[in-house]
Amino acid sequence: MRNSLSNVERPMCPTCKHRMGLARISPGKRGYEERTFECSTCHHLEKVSFDVDPLKTDATGWLAGELKPPR
Repeated sequence: MRNSLSNVERPMCPTCKHRMGLARISPGKRGYEERTFECSTCHHLEKVSFDVDPLKTDATGWLAGELKPPR
């Protein structure tokens, strides 16, 4: 499932209609990450796939670092 929720949006629980909280972020298919949201009221879990922009990850700090190939 492809979704375009912003980083600050949290989905509504389909069961009890309360706002869900982000429980975990896991790697998904190539180019995606899987976010698991959990409802603190009824404990319903919802998994959503998000596009990952490789230039907006922690890897950019590594790429811009001083790490160089051996000479």
